[in-house]
Amino acid sequence: MKDSQERLLKDTSFLVIDFETVTPKGNPPEPIELGILRINNACEIDYKFGKCTFIKPPQGIRLTRFDTEQTGITEVDLVNAPSSVEIMKKLDGVCGQREYIFIAQNAKYEANIISRYAEKNPNLAKTKFIDTILLAKNVIPDLPNYKLDTIAQALVIESPKDRHRALPDCILTAQIFVKLLEIINKREKMIFLQELLEIAEIKTKHSTLEKRDIFKQISMFDI
Repeated sequence: MKDSQERLLKDTSFLVIDFETVTPKGNPPEPIELGILRINNACEIDYKFGKCTFIKPPQGIRLTRFDTEQTGITEVDLVNAPSSVEIMKKLDGVCGQREYIFIAQNAKYEANIISRYAEKNPNLAKTKFIDTILLAKNVIPDLPNYKLDTIAQALVIESPKDRHRALPDCILTAQIFVKLLEIINKREKMIFLQELLEIAEIKTKHSTLEKRDIFKQISMFDI
């Protein structure tokens, strides 16, 4: 398996990932919804692969009125949902199917959530993260801010009506990523994955993709 220095961008598959969360006072954010969406060959958004699941927060964690107003998610939606431990295990299985790179808007947020489950999910822990904020700052450096809607507006991409839900946010992030790559390639063709990583990768505690032994990765789950 080629490392990122030799790996072609066109041969790379990405997983766009987004968590909706609730943040209890004095505690880290707890995921209540996960969305994932695949991008094949660096530019083909695989909408059929898009998946979304509710996540039941730990006992005693309640949604506020603001949480429900922003996302539309209610506590009733979460009653019979799988736990975050179960969902991370499934996501780990997805990451074992092929050598993905994660894409997220403000990727450190998603990476920090995943890092709490890294010890028991080796595939998940080793998957690199691309941040669309870093990529956008490189391509369109003069925006007033780099919120998802601001970047979308600058690229003339329509934001979905159900923003702040995991899958719609994944779709918007994927469209932004593909558009930014199109702009880069009009300036100078980007060939290797490493070129993209140098611009937009965030470093995580466990981001050692090159050291992965793919023959040990066994997929047991599918979201």
